[in-house]
Amino acid sequence: MARRLPLIGAAALLLLAAAAHAADERAFTQGVLGDRAYRLYTPARPAAERLPLVVALHGCFQTPEDFAVGTRLNAAAERRGLQVLYPAQRPRDNASRCWNWFERAHQGRSGGEVAEVLALVAEVGRAHPVAPGRVVALGLSAGGFMAVNLLCAAPDVVSGVGVVAGGPYRCGLGWDGAVACMRGRGLDGAAAAAACLGVTGRRTLAMRASLWHGAGDTFVAPANLTALETMFARVTGMTSGVTERRDGALHARYRDAQERPVLETWLVPNLGHAWSGGDPRGTNTVPWGPNITELMLDFLLP
Repeated sequence: MARRLPLIGAAALLLLAAAAHAADERAFTQGVLGDRAYRLYTPARPAAERLPLVVALHGCFQTPEDFAVGTRLNAAAERRGLQVLYPAQRPRDNASRCWNWFERAHQGRSGGEVAEVLALVAEVGRAHPVAPGRVVALGLSAGGFMAVNLLCAAPDVVSGVGVVAGGPYRCGLGWDGAVACMRGRGLDGAAAAAACLGVTGRRTLAMRASLWHGAGDTFVAPANLTALETMFARVTGMTSGVTERRDGALHARYRDAQERPVLETWLVPNLGHAWSGGDPRGTNTVPWGPNITELMLDFLLP
């Protein structure tokens, strides 16, 4: 997920996806706020209508265009009436285009990458009204870790989080800590929950989380999913869930006292470090398996 560990592919795979990227670029609004570039997808809906907003955070070596193609998020947004904001990480920010989730400077809302993404959310809201309480952040790998940072830094802004092949809050600080976290060493979901709640100053958070991992992921250890599950169960105040087989995966779901879904986890067999049910023209996606995009949006934005 960073300078010395390539994320399945890189330049060659990006070139293969170029044609698909070009098609999606035509649907994007491109912009820059301060030093942060972004892409925005808005569906063909009345301008006065307040729509939910999805903050989509790409993984290492990816671009917003590549991530959009692989996840088919734009097509889902058009059907569902969603806006999708794709912040862009550049090589000058990180040589591998990874989000620097493991640095303290990029974990709080007062500065760094978290603050820049939150500023983009506010900017989008000024130009395109956002439905109250309907902002969710989702991401793959480094983008998944950063989505967790966003939620803990700004639960008043982000009401839900979707994580694919990511890990718990502050599981690794600095480069060495990040590598240890990704390899599954020193994970502590309870400590991550305490750190997240400590930042917010709250005892629990009213939010939803959809957490995914490939059982065959050799880049970010599947043990991260267990730590994330513990973290979000504690953050939301959940004590027990129901586990079942669904779409060939091991699926757990937690509900609150009113029987409303709050937290779900998916462990997908035979899946590596990738987004299942995606478009193979994008990098780090496979066309088979549960459709993460549709199932995640069903859960986060019912």
